Amino acid sequence: MSNPDWEAWRQEFPGLHKSTYLNTVSLGQLSRRSRAAINRFLDLWEAYGASAWYAYWLDEVDGLRAEFARLIGAGVDEVAIMPNISSALAAVSSSLDFTQRQRVVSTELDFPTITHHFLAKGREGVAPSIIPAPDQVSVPLEAFEAAIDRKTALVATCRVYFTSGYIQDVQAVADLAHRKGALCLIDDYQGTGQVPIEVKAAGVDFLVSGGLKWLIGGPGVAYLYVRRELISGLQPSVAGWFGQLRQFDFDPHHLEFRPDARRFEAGTPSVAAVYTAKAGLEIINEIGSHNLRQRTALLNQDLVRRLGEHGYHLRIPSDSRHHAGITILEIDDPLAITHKLAERGIIVDKRPGAVRVSPYFYNTLEENQIFVQALDEITGRK
Repeated sequence: MSNPDWEAWRQEFPGLHKSTYLNTVSLGQLSRRSRAAINRFLDLWEAYGASAWYAYWLDEVDGLRAEFARLIGAGVDEVAIMPNISSALAAVSSSLDFTQRQRVVSTELDFPTITHHFLAKGREGVAPSIIPAPDQVSVPLEAFEAAIDRKTALVATCRVYFTSGYIQDVQAVADLAHRKGALCLIDDYQGTGQVPIEVKAAGVDFLVSGGLKWLIGGPGVAYLYVRRELISGLQPSVAGWFGQLRQFDFDPHHLEFRPDARRFEAGTPSVAAVYTAKAGLEIINEIGSHNLRQRTALLNQDLVRRLGEHGYHLRIPSDSRHHAGITILEIDDPLAITHKLAERGIIVDKRPGAVRVSPYFYNTLEENQIFVQALDEITGRK
């Protein structure tokens, strides 16, 4: 889509008329299309009962897989539909051999789901290594290079850091991992949709993401990309009947995985979530991630300028090219401030020592102004 009509797209999200909503990085707005999709799911459930599985619902899961593959430049056979990131990490880590290489390299800026997962795997002999980030904004490539060695099995890190909005060069990270014989897993929950990615060009081995933030699809669905060349050699020990080649043979004696990424899918998917997620992804793909990046960058640069002019201290990348749609404002008592903003109908989020603001394509420059003016009044600057 060239030259999107942003005001027309704004009308797709009725909730934007009920508040000044600047919190997409916590939960994307509900679209009319997603609401219609979940109603369609309910109508099919009512009309067809169990037959809806075979007549409609499994096709919808396949359609969702195709929409995500299109967004990240992957093959449909390289995408698995998961319930959450934790399940995706479990599927991947249960497939890897840590007997010769025990180390997993992450950073302290990564979302804790990554480090928590591999800290728990430490009971099985896995050795997590967490790179510090002194400036709490980014981790230099030199630190990755120093941390990755011949004992490293996996580098698992985020493309966008959730507490600074910094966009990592994941192609460079993947290259460093591969030079030492390690694999690279990217958690892209904070980035997919708002910042373009082509997984083939990036050279990553695994990518996980989810629907509830920038993909405006709500909770209950996550995505796992696995590079095609790896799939046949990975045998997950976290397995279920949806990952089996002859699923409906109901054979309890034999385990034979599907030949594609669906082998990582375990149990029955949440079909209601699939419907809302697919509707959200359709919108993202129609607009195009490059258009979304330009629009979100415009809104965030405007927000950064306004906050800077008013003397607020920001924890963000110094180079706007590395700044995703997350602006971190360091401030005293962020809990009280987010509550006072909410009383005025302005929705942002808090993190330790900071307020987090995340405008998206459906927001406006005027909403930035509303937020900054209210913040001035609450903090006594005006």
